[in-house]
Amino acid sequence: MQTRVETKSRKRVRVAAGDIFAVPLDAEQQSFGYIRAYQDVDVGILPVISRACILSIAQIPTVKSVLDVFLFQDALKTGRWPRIGNLPFSDEASAWAPARKQIAASRPEVRMVVFRGHFIAAAKFGQYDELPLFQKFDEEDVIREILQRADEFLVMDS
Repeated sequence: MQTRVETKSRKRVRVAAGDIFAVPLDAEQQSFGYIRAYQDVDVGILPVISRACILSIAQIPTVKSVLDVFLFQDALKTGRWPRIGNLPFSDEASAWAPARKQIAASRPEVRMVVFRGHFIAAAKFGQYDELPLFQKFDEEDVIREILQRADEFLVMDS
């Protein structure tokens, strides 16, 4: 089943936790990766690529992300990356990206954890070394990450 989606929106898109967006991976829009929005500005990259069409929300086989990142959301809010639907999180806690450690290049001795939209001192949070790295991505970073991991992803043809 092919989903017809308008990729240019006349008004700004309001992003909600659980929204699934198709990420065009090439200029011809012949292949797409998928991301799922968390609360705040974080997204999870889903391990799915489709060719020749955008999947419908019912066709998304998994919502388990392979990487959670902070995303500058211009592509989502302007409609360049089409929203295909919303798959709600099971509870409020899971609607937030998992805790991640921040490593500041200018002050690596400052150990902070990003958790539910806040920066918390690692000593107060109680974990740090075992946490995944907090990463800030722009549109091109997301596309590059999906393409680099493409061999690990489920590829669905139309």
